[in-house]
Amino acid sequence: MVTKFLIAIAGFVAVMASLVLMPNLNAGKQDDLSIEYVRQNLTQIEDGRLMAASADNLVVKNDLSATYRSLVGAPVEKRFAITNDDMTRLKGLIISTGFIQVPGTDYPQNDNASKLTKYKLVLTSSDNTKTISWVSVDASNGPVPSIVRNIGIRLDAIIENLN
Repeated sequence: MVTKFLIAIAGFVAVMASLVLMPNLNAGKQDDLSIEYVRQNLTQIEDGRLMAASADNLVVKNDLSATYRSLVGAPVEKRFAITNDDMTRLKGLIISTGFIQVPGTDYPQNDNASKLTKYKLVLTSSDNTKTISWVSVDASNGPVPSIVRNIGIRLDAIIENLN
């Protein structure tokens, strides 16, 4: 009877230890995460086409190096390092919130939108690459998950801090 109790306790401890270690193993797979973010502010011109008033590209590598490019107008390129804190926040938004489970998809724009912001996020790790595209809430053809918008807001803040 005592032996069965000790075996049950040992089994319980083993299960709890594996649950504690499991998130760390999954986090290790995402350690090599790199992020590419594109933001375009579009305005409808007289012939009905959308034209980019501004466009930004931000690439963040796992080693904290980053490159920002302005894609419209005079070419601007800035190389910089993001803080460890910023990278931890980004990884938290991507890994801890369930974002990884959001399918790579395109959240389309409303055909009547005359002014909008388009976003594209490409996440690359050793396991896979995921691409998600969306537009500003007022120009969206349907709901865009807040998890997706929150990552965009965080990346926008990094871009704004450069200027």
